[in-house]
Amino acid sequence: MNAVQLPIQNPPLKGFLRWAYTLSITSAHEKTIPWYYSNFIQLSCKKDFLEDGRQYYIDFFRGKPNELNFNNPFLLTCSVNYTILENLALDAWPQFFADQIRSGYYCVVFLDESKLSPAASYQRESFPHHLLLHGFDWEEQVFYASMFDHTGVYRNLQITFQEFQDAVQSMRQLLKGNPTADHHTYFYKYEPHVYYSFDKMAAIDQLRDYLNGETHLNRINYNFDNREAFGINVYSYLQMYFDAVESNDPRLGERNDVRHLHVLWEHKRMMSERIEYLVEEGMIPYDEELVEGYKDITKRAMKLRDQYIRHEIREDKEVFERIRLRFEQFRDEEPVLLKKLIRLLEN
Repeated sequence: MNAVQLPIQNPPLKGFLRWAYTLSITSAHEKTIPWYYSNFIQLSCKKDFLEDGRQYYIDFFRGKPNELNFNNPFLLTCSVNYTILENLALDAWPQFFADQIRSGYYCVVFLDESKLSPAASYQRESFPHHLLLHGFDWEEQVFYASMFDHTGVYRNLQITFQEFQDAVQSMRQLLKGNPTADHHTYFYKYEPHVYYSFDKMAAIDQLRDYLNGETHLNRINYNFDNREAFGINVYSYLQMYFDAVESNDPRLGERNDVRHLHVLWEHKRMMSERIEYLVEEGMIPYDEELVEGYKDITKRAMKLRDQYIRHEIREDKEVFERIRLRFEQFRDEEPVLLKKLIRLLEN
């Protein structure tokens, strides 16, 4: 076969590539939907971003390690580092990854994205990042890939074998110079025999953790370091972040303002869609306050994100007051709705 394209779906979550990549694989299969709605309830964020000067983040939390590391029941996962791949000649990399794709494996390759022409970092400073390969055309000498392009849009595109090799070679040089760590290359194969029904107790546990601002997930495998906030407590640190942005706090590290608001919107949209799924499947009765309440929160979260995008194009200092107002509203409204959802699930 000179050309192969593995099944791929537009992923429902795109805030971080670990979700976009793995969910673009599993979302192509309807049987994974109950697992999807049993999860992606908890949020976490960094607490000490002003003290250590490192980038603030907010993200969905599904335990540790993160989603690239063997954390999706529908994906058979293998991972290798550059040490293992060291003896693979550079011009053999396209054939090697084409062979894996031909065998049904999606490849998430760690490389220097600044060598890829569709990337925002193209021909700029080195940017170690993961790239999803899900197909190839040997005659055209291209991989079919997914990534964020230079406009910040997540999309499917083509990467030439030559650019792919350049990005791999640059990554090899970066690792030899030790300016970055090896975040590994992953291979995923969809496991069609796995069965997963909606896990009501798992959902309730995550909802309670969210309300209590804590997590008990996966604690047996790591020591709790208290460097992250969870659930409803995330709002306090989100507000701290945007206060620092508004005041140009010199302690603030690399910024990614819109992503934080985008992830917040994805979380509200996910919660709203989950409630509709539970109603449609007959797991909870229709409750107008719950359904419409989360729809309204979702709309306001999306509007807030869009207002901030406009602020970055044409400065609007009033956006920070709107952020404060919305965070206060969400922090007050969500517990009422989530407590009702827990009661309906328990009944």
